[in-house]
Amino acid sequence: MHLLASLVTLFTLSLLTLSASAQLNQAFSSSSPLTVHPISNIVRGTVLRPDGRPASDVHVELDQDGTAIPVGSTYTQPDGAFELYNIPGGSYELVAESKDARVDQHVQFQSGESEVQLRLPRNTSPTPNMAPTVSVVQMIVPESAQKLLQKALAAFEHGRYDKSKSLLDSALQIDPQYAQALTLRGSIEMSQGDLSGAQQDLERAVQVDPNYSGAYAELGAIYNHQGRFDDAARVSERSLTLSPRSWQGYFEMAKAAIGKGMYEKGLQLAARAQRLSGNSFAAIHLIKAYALLPMRFYKDARYELRAFLAREPNSSNARQAQMLLAEIDSMPATAAPSH
Repeated sequence: MHLLASLVTLFTLSLLTLSASAQLNQAFSSSSPLTVHPISNIVRGTVLRPDGRPASDVHVELDQDGTAIPVGSTYTQPDGAFELYNIPGGSYELVAESKDARVDQHVQFQSGESEVQLRLPRNTSPTPNMAPTVSVVQMIVPESAQKLLQKALAAFEHGRYDKSKSLLDSALQIDPQYAQALTLRGSIEMSQGDLSGAQQDLERAVQVDPNYSGAYAELGAIYNHQGRFDDAARVSERSLTLSPRSWQGYFEMAKAAIGKGMYEKGLQLAARAQRLSGNSFAAIHLIKAYALLPMRFYKDARYELRAFLAREPNSSNARQAQMLLAEIDSMPATAAPSH
């Protein structure tokens, strides 16, 4: 299978319905990789673990400042050292990423050699997708409905989705305008393939409580799946105005941007989602790969696909990622530019 056809198929089957395949085709035929002119600048550095010991086999990437477009990448040696060559002077984002941790640092390089040190953080929890304040609508929810929601959340966290949904049905019988209950039920319906029911619940949630950010982010996922990328971007942006550090909002905006052929913007938004999530959501790697491939950053896309598979080897999207990775690896060397 040709890589273009493979990409379109996999992108459709996994996280988005790619209605903009013509844009993707144009990107593959006309996009050219970022040109990095050979300059003698060398960036040397070390990556340390949280306890200060050298971190080996850590992926180090240098991105254009503000765009997340890769300029160079490598892996650390057993002593934690790394080197990047031919780096033009300027401002960059230096990113070091292991399987369970990620650190980034803004750096400024001039001519000659530069030294930098990065320390990986301890495992961090992602920023929850919650409104920073409790709305008036939430404050007037009956206590009995609130208790049912808490039980539903506990069941949901343990994977007991049918039980959770039953508890939510009971909560919504008490208060049909309970936005949090509608949102969680919509999330469960979406995971079970009931997109119509999920859309109905999520649209109802934002209608009854326009200040609940979680509902907007989930609704963005529905619209992305339907190929309604402008609508997905609109509701996701609304979620971020209510909860600016919500990684889910940036994730859905990244998917919408890629669906519209705005690959650089999608990559930038995905990197922001990755940073805010504490590098805890493997699917962000897959989204980054879909942004990198049309721009012909095959080496970097290969890394993202492998990172996704290392973390979720048995997920529903694993086989699709493996197929796409095989397509990249089978390309002639002359067809796969290295960055």
